[in-house]
Amino acid sequence: MFVVPAVAVCELGLHFHQVSSVVPGEDWDRAKAEVEKKVKPDDLVAFAPRWVDPIGREHFGPGIATLEREAYPDVTRFPRAIEVGIRGEHLADLAGWKEVEREKVGAITITTLANPSPVTLRDDLLNHVGKQDMHVELDGAAGPRECTFGRYGVQTGGLGFGPAVPAMRYQCGSAFAGVTILPDLDYRPRRCIYAPAQGSGNVVRLRATSFAFGQVLHGHHGLYAEAERDKKGAPVELTLRSGDKTFGRVVHRDGEGWKGFELDTSELAGQTGELDVEVTSVSRDRRMYCFEVDAR
Repeated sequence: MFVVPAVAVCELGLHFHQVSSVVPGEDWDRAKAEVEKKVKPDDLVAFAPRWVDPIGREHFGPGIATLEREAYPDVTRFPRAIEVGIRGEHLADLAGWKEVEREKVGAITITTLANPSPVTLRDDLLNHVGKQDMHVELDGAAGPRECTFGRYGVQTGGLGFGPAVPAMRYQCGSAFAGVTILPDLDYRPRRCIYAPAQGSGNVVRLRATSFAFGQVLHGHHGLYAEAERDKKGAPVELTLRSGDKTFGRVVHRDGEGWKGFELDTSELAGQTGELDVEVTSVSRDRRMYCFEVDAR
């Protein structure tokens, strides 16, 4: 006969804990003001733990919580990070970074960290999308067909639809390519070039004619979370070359999530030339594929 009162007391205690542990809005506003004083354009600003990110974005706004900071491919490109954390939590992505400064703002801890091995990007393929030197084509049984860049209207849907199809994109029939935000296998946002595979005998080819090469091509690729979770889809292959030189082919298989790769381009380091990227798969069924490539 004491079960119901005991449950009620437990629920009341949990409710009190939730209410009392909420970070006040004024703390977020003060934290934003402090971050604004110290943030640099190439800094990462991130919220810890990950589940608090929507709250951080709401209070900090798009001026600080930019797409480049929120949907980064990995943290290696940032020389410094400002971590805005609550409840003593920290981001695993920043493990091993050197703490430079820490300050408390109410219930929020602002930690400035230095990247122990910062890299310098020579180029980033995402920055070529929509520019005059970028060309996209669908090469199939009827030969290559040029895709036209323009505003076609954004397309979104419910669970299973895939990433948002960007309004500004290259389009030719069913094939398209453009920059979007991919929810990866862990539902983390990743800014990348959305170029779904078009099935057997078809190649989606992206060509940047003035790409600045470094020592390596560094990148990641993945599929929409719900498209690869069941591990039933065909692999997707990404081939990277310049002229007659093929740097390598990387394969993404269902269940691998946001997968990194690196290819040697040292013989072209310091030069500017053509970078060809080809997306292929034996199937187009739910091959909601997205990738990013940079030179370093």
